[in-house]
Amino acid sequence: MSHFNPNQHFDVENWRDRQIAQRTKDALAARDAAFAEKHAETPLRELAQYLVRCARTLRHSPAPCEVDGGAFIEQRFGSWDAALRAACLPPTRTKAKLNGTARYRKERAIQEPLFLAERKEKKRQKQIEKNLRQGQLAHEKAVKRRAQREAAEAEKAAAEKDTNPCQAETV
Repeated sequence: MSHFNPNQHFDVENWRDRQIAQRTKDALAARDAAFAEKHAETPLRELAQYLVRCARTLRHSPAPCEVDGGAFIEQRFGSWDAALRAACLPPTRTKAKLNGTARYRKERAIQEPLFLAERKEKKRQKQIEKNLRQGQLAHEKAVKRRAQREAAEAEKAAAEKDTNPCQAETV
């Protein structure tokens, strides 16, 4: 059973924003996984130095969602506060939300044009398929009309042959 309400307007902008947000989150999750795989054997000292570099870039102590591999670093150190202590950084004051981070905004700026280009290509492919179907239908109709015309001509020729047997013999 469908949950479609014909009286409710479909908000295309909201749908598009949700799609782009999901793509962005998926891309960031893939970057986090790649970071974890690449740094699986990295010593804790080097991970702490990475956090110091991130803090310099951000100009504050980062939250786990503000750096690539934040969850991995948190797991390696046992807690995020332990990771910040190892990097000699003050604890974060607030819990940052992913969609408010510079990392998220930067990735979203990458994902949005990709999403729009994919949608445009998908629409173009649908139009090509529609044109092909219409072309095939037109061809099938033309073949059917030709066959009907030939059948009508054959019937007409047979009818003329039956009505004028003398003319058929003289020819």
